Amino acid sequence: MKREVNKTVSGEFSRGCFSDYIMERVSFMLYLLPTVCLLFIWWLCDLPWQPAIYLLLVLAVLSSVLIFSDYRKYVKKRRLLELYASQAEAGIFSPEEESRGLEGAWAQLARGWQQKYEQEKENGREERERSSKYYTLWSHQIKTPVAAMHLLLQEEELDRRSMEQELWKAEQYVDMALQYQRLDKDGRDLVLKEYPLSSLVKKAVKNMASVLIYNKTAIHLEDMAAAVLTDEKWFLFVLEQLLGNAVKYTAKDGSGSIRIYTKESGGGAFLVVEDNGIGIRPEDIPRVFEWGYTGYNGRREKRSTGIGLFLCRRTMDMLGQTIAIESEEGKGTRVLLGISRNRFDIE
Repeated sequence: MKREVNKTVSGEFSRGCFSDYIMERVSFMLYLLPTVCLLFIWWLCDLPWQPAIYLLLVLAVLSSVLIFSDYRKYVKKRRLLELYASQAEAGIFSPEEESRGLEGAWAQLARGWQQKYEQEKENGREERERSSKYYTLWSHQIKTPVAAMHLLLQEEELDRRSMEQELWKAEQYVDMALQYQRLDKDGRDLVLKEYPLSSLVKKAVKNMASVLIYNKTAIHLEDMAAAVLTDEKWFLFVLEQLLGNAVKYTAKDGSGSIRIYTKESGGGAFLVVEDNGIGIRPEDIPRVFEWGYTGYNGRREKRSTGIGLFLCRRTMDMLGQTIAIESEEGKGTRVLLGISRNRFDIE
C-alpha cells in the first residue's frame, strides 16, 4: 500500500514538473524558427531532401539529448526547492551542495536570510527568558511594599509618612514594569522637544520630594542654564531612577546628600547626579548597566534588582544620548548624562 502511495505521489510530481518545464521552456521554441526558415528556403531552391533529412535527424538527436539533460537538472532543482521549503517550515536551511553562478548567489542569499532568522529567533528567545525572569522577580518585589502597608494599616496610629514611602516603592516598581514593556516596542512614543534642563531637574526632584525628606537626604541644585533636546517623560524616568538609587545608597542620618550640576567634558555637555553614598567597587563599574547585574552592594544590601540602570541605559540609547558612571568606593557615585544632541534634528 505504501509503495502504491509513493508511486502515486511520484507520478503526480513528474506530471506537474513536466508541465511546468514545458511552460517555462516555451521561449525555447523560438529556436525552431531558423530551422523552419532553412527548410522553406531548401524547398524554394528545390534542393535534394536527403541531406536535409539527415541534418534534421542529427539536430533531433542532439536536441533530445540536450532537452533530456536539461530536464533532469530541472527536476533536481525542483526537488531541492521542495526540500528547502520543507526545511524552512522546520526552521532549518542546509544546502546539499555548493552551487556556482546565479544559483550559488541565490543559495547564499537564502543562507543569509536563514542566519538572520536564526539570530532573530535566538534574540527573541533570550528576550522572552529575560522578561520571564524580570516579571518573576518583579512579582516577588512588589509583595514587599504591599505587605509593609498591610502591617502599617494594622497599627493603632497610622504612620502616614511610612505608608507614603511604601506606596512610592510600589509605584516605582509598577513604573519600571511599564517602562520595561515600552522599551521592547518598536513604535516608541517619543516626543522630542527642547526643554530647559533646570525645569526637568526640578520636576524630577519635586516628584521625589517625599522620598528625599523621609530619608533625610539633602539635595543641592546648581545653576543649569543649558537646554536639552529630549523626550520629557523618558528623561524624567531616568532622572527619578538615578535619584532613587542615590537615596537608596546614602546615609539615613541626615548626612546623605545629592548634588546635581552640569559640566563640559571632551567637547560635550553632561548633567551630573552626584551623591556621597557608599560608592561602587571598581570591578563592578563596567557591568552596572548589564541586565540583572547587582554587584557587591546590591547583593550585600539586598535592595537592588539589577534592572534600573539597565533601563536607564536603554532609555538613553533610545533618546540618542549617553550615560556613564564614575564612582569611588566609600566616597560616592557620579552619573553623567550626555545632554548634547547629535543624532536627531529638530524638524
